[in-house]
Amino acid sequence: MKSRILVGINNLTANSIGISLVNFLNTIDYSKYDVDLIFVNSQTNLLNQITRKVNIIHSPFSSKKHGFFDKVKMFHRYSLSIMYDLGNKELIDIIKLSSRNNAVYLHHDYKNIYVISAKYNEFVLNNKILDFKYILFPTKQLLESFSNIYADAEDKSFVLPYAINEKRIIELSKAHAELGKPDYKKLIISAGTLNDRSKNYTLMINMMHKLIKLNNHVNLWILGDGPDQVHLKMLVKNLKLEEYVKFLGFKSNPYPYMAMADYIINTSDFSDFSTTMIEAKVLEKPIITTSIDMEGDNAYVVSSNLDKIASEINDILIKNVKYNNNNNFWAENQKVIKTVEKLINK
Repeated sequence: MKSRILVGINNLTANSIGISLVNFLNTIDYSKYDVDLIFVNSQTNLLNQITRKVNIIHSPFSSKKHGFFDKVKMFHRYSLSIMYDLGNKELIDIIKLSSRNNAVYLHHDYKNIYVISAKYNEFVLNNKILDFKYILFPTKQLLESFSNIYADAEDKSFVLPYAINEKRIIELSKAHAELGKPDYKKLIISAGTLNDRSKNYTLMINMMHKLIKLNNHVNLWILGDGPDQVHLKMLVKNLKLEEYVKFLGFKSNPYPYMAMADYIINTSDFSDFSTTMIEAKVLEKPIITTSIDMEGDNAYVVSSNLDKIASEINDILIKNVKYNNNNNFWAENQKVIKTVEKLINK
């Protein structure tokens, strides 16, 4: 008899959490499990990318009257239940009640978002994170960051690795791109939300201002939108970098552009989990990063000091560093499957 798994997400959108969920659902062994997915809001075509083996439930509750009834119906019906994002208390309660083996997945290091410790603690308490039987993280670094603050949660914290849909990324990368790669120039690409406090795009753009004085055969393309888009575009204009830095906006399929890149860059101030860096590995693109946690495995760490970063990146460009393919995504996805089994049978 198959075990039943329930996964809940409040907002199913084409961000890193939504894509992570889709990859997770497409990795599960459906010869062993029946899976239900509950979501409340969806503004993307991600549903079309989920295997048809998943039973999809849209908005299981629409009023307080039906909310209690749904909770009673869901009580301990599943072998495992996972809350994939936060913010909807009704959905959190349903996920917690649906299985004795209930879990919450923390995709980000939220203390970097809630920088004031009291606000971070309020976020943890409001979302009942410590009340779940298990707390899941995509990396060991994120687990340790959380456990350093909430030591009592360490014994129930586990790494649920990011599932990688290698075939899908490669297929999507072959789609038509609106822009072609610049001739005779190295192309560096950044992809993500234009949030300067967490991603430090100001450093990236100021780096380009210095880099083109050393090497003007380089372009930077920035994929994504976000709250700091206007400010960052103005910075590019003020530094007269329009010829070298282009904002391409949000792309539902960023992979054709990433496939053109010579390098993928990340200048985030925080040691957070980056799906873009995983996708760069699938597309066999060397990574330039200011995060020491990403060092090795085709990632080249450069200084976050503006006086050093441009020359260090120029050295990488001059050496024409290539990707050393040692990927084993099948083995990584097997870890996902084994973690699910562990959570059910623990």
